[in-house]
Amino acid sequence: MWAGSTLSSPKRGSAMAVMKPLVITLMALNVLSGCALLSSGQPPPEVQLSNVEPAGREGLEQRFMISLRILNHSSTPLNISGLSYSLNLEGHKLISGVAGGLQPIPAHSQVAIKVPASTNLISGLKIIGAFMEKSKQSVDFELETRLSMGWWRMPVTVIESGSLDLSQ
Repeated sequence: MWAGSTLSSPKRGSAMAVMKPLVITLMALNVLSGCALLSSGQPPPEVQLSNVEPAGREGLEQRFMISLRILNHSSTPLNISGLSYSLNLEGHKLISGVAGGLQPIPAHSQVAIKVPASTNLISGLKIIGAFMEKSKQSVDFELETRLSMGWWRMPVTVIESGSLDLSQ
C-alpha cells in the first residue's frame, strides 16, 4: 500500500445482511431438490422370492442360495448398488444376507439373481419350536429386502408376505 492512501471497505454488518438471505435461499433450494429425489413419482420395484437351495454348512451355520426376481416397473433404469434381505417364518428370522455389485435393471423389465444367505442354529431351533407348539397347515412368511440405490438416495424397502400351504 502507498503511504497516505486508504481503502474503503464495505461495512462488515452490511455484507452479512446481504449474505444471510442468500444462504437461506440456497439452503432451501438444496432441501427441495433432495425431496424431489426422494419422491420421484416412479413406482417402487418389486422383489419376489423364487427359490431357496441348500448350499452346504459351516459349523452351526447353514448356507443357502436364494433366487430373487427383481421387477422394475419404472420408466427409468434401476441402479441398485446393493441389497440386504431377510426371510422370516412365523415371525422369526430364518435366513438373511447381503449382496453387492449388481447390474442395473433396464426400465420396464425384470432380472433373476442368485444371492448367498445363511441361517444359524439358534434361529432354526426357534422356528422348530414354533412349529411344534401348534400344528399348522400353513406357514406365514415375510421377505424384507432393502435396495440401496447409490450414495445419494435413501434405500427402498420392499416387503413380500404371505402364507405357504403345507398340505400340498
